[in-house]
Amino acid sequence: MAQPLYIKPEIRPTLGISIFTVPKPFLGKIGIIQHNAITSWTLLKPKPEIILFGNEIGTAAIAQDLGLNHVPDIECNTDGTPLLDSVFAQVQEQATYDIITYINADIILLKDFPQAIQQVCQHLDTFLITGRRWNLDLSNPIEFQSPTWEDTLGQQVYQTGCLGAHDAKDYFIFPKNLFPTIPKFAVGRGYWDTWMVTTAAMRGYPIVDASQVVMAVHQNHTYAHLQGGKNEAHMGKEAQQNKTIGNVQAQGTIADSTWQLKPWRNQYSPRVSVIIIRLLSEEGISEQGTGNREQGTGNSGQEFRQTVSKNYFDKRSIILQNNSALVKRAVESVLAQNYSDYEIIVVDGAGNKGVGNREQGTGNREQGVGSREQGVGSREQGSPLAPLNKGGIVIKGGCVRVAWPTANRKWGALCDRALEMAQGEFVTFLDSDSVLLPDALEKQVAAFDRESSTLDLLLSGWQLVEGDKITQVTPWQDLPDLEDLHIWKLEKLWQPLRQSNIMFRRSRLDLVGGFNTELNQEAAMVEIILNLVFLRGSRALWLPEATCSYFGQGNTIEKQSSPVAEDMKKVIDSIFKQPTVKGWMQKLKARAYRFEEGIGSRE
Repeated sequence: MAQPLYIKPEIRPTLGISIFTVPKPFLGKIGIIQHNAITSWTLLKPKPEIILFGNEIGTAAIAQDLGLNHVPDIECNTDGTPLLDSVFAQVQEQATYDIITYINADIILLKDFPQAIQQVCQHLDTFLITGRRWNLDLSNPIEFQSPTWEDTLGQQVYQTGCLGAHDAKDYFIFPKNLFPTIPKFAVGRGYWDTWMVTTAAMRGYPIVDASQVVMAVHQNHTYAHLQGGKNEAHMGKEAQQNKTIGNVQAQGTIADSTWQLKPWRNQYSPRVSVIIIRLLSEEGISEQGTGNREQGTGNSGQEFRQTVSKNYFDKRSIILQNNSALVKRAVESVLAQNYSDYEIIVVDGAGNKGVGNREQGTGNREQGVGSREQGVGSREQGSPLAPLNKGGIVIKGGCVRVAWPTANRKWGALCDRALEMAQGEFVTFLDSDSVLLPDALEKQVAAFDRESSTLDLLLSGWQLVEGDKITQVTPWQDLPDLEDLHIWKLEKLWQPLRQSNIMFRRSRLDLVGGFNTELNQEAAMVEIILNLVFLRGSRALWLPEATCSYFGQGNTIEKQSSPVAEDMKKVIDSIFKQPTVKGWMQKLKARAYRFEEGIGSRE
């Protein structure tokens, strides 16, 4: 598991670093891309030494224009591809500074890059730093003369950028003599970057994951320079030669990191925010599709409810007042956890009568953990119920807090209301008709820690409890590969995605702006997972066991099924409106709409 290393807000980089790369010819779009990238390196502070290797078209010219070092003579293989052993050997002699960085010539760097290096150097003498990248479509030269170019680029990344895969490594930072020699790897071909990680691990070097604090922007491009395209670069003849000469056998991904750089964290901040949603249940008329889990998922959470409609398409349901004992049961299941680094937030969608006593506090910072560094709300919003104490251990969140919702009481809006208050690095949502199993948080957080920063959301199974009967539900058997979630597979995705107990990396929810408040609960959950994984490159895995229990009512209340086909259509409509949809995705839109009605209930 990766040890955390927090970036101090006040850090000012002073270290000199040497950056080296092997550019492609500066022709056409790749010429613009490489000019953008290399120019961004020259603007880092303190200004690094930059060494360009090779004699491709335009390399000498940009070196002269930007005042960079140029080493034209490097060894190439019989295909004319530069060999990295020659480059690494020469950089040992050429580099002025003790900290050197190999980076691909299409990666834009921002001011957070030298800050990360400075922080690592203050704690570790030996290290290999790498991290995930952000893929972004850029066609034009960046206006570097603008004082806001970094902010503008960062906004573009957050709006339309896609996270790179956890096995894609575009930069390596290390002390100059850490790799004095390497095998004769062909540059720009697969497996050599894997060798760097596996060799560092074998030699016991600390491997540092900088993904959360370094925004390395990869400008998307074609592989037209290779006859076999992208597959040839990653898996072709030269890639296989790299694998053979490096004796590469293990995966060697960023998830193998032993240290993880993280944004600065208040020492009282919880790692997990457990958000309990008390579903909308006021007396009177409630619109169909308000996000109640009960609609279309069997019998769970139907205490004190009466259904007056069997046709959910054109009628409405009368819903009686919810029982606050359900919320107490859900809260107690969190208090019973083996893991204690959490906070509890209850969103009362049932109105202002609710759970606990508002006179117990005002939600101020005396019992809280301060405001989020990148959030949109603060702990002052909401009302605490009671201090949390477990065997003398004070829970990090300090209190159970109630968030009173705004006028929109759909499930997604309730979730977003809680996110305004949440302080955790991770977030999980729990309906008041369900409970966490005692070791749920412990196992979920451990799964995240095993994957360093590369895991963005974790799904798990559940138990269905109906009286004395407990049914174990194992959705990973039907949907084993969560890294292959295509929207045209929506019919197969619906059941496993909408009902799993999911823990999210909080920053990823911020990336997509929270939940779609126009969809009902099941649709909103499916939509946000597809948005994160399918469109934004987030990595999802299964924890192949149950982490929560849902409660049914046996045969006492007649079962319903939701208008799944209509919900699926709304999800597809929502996804294809996103600015992150690529052209090749739009061409397959019609395929996504080919689904059949009816996906089964929670059972």
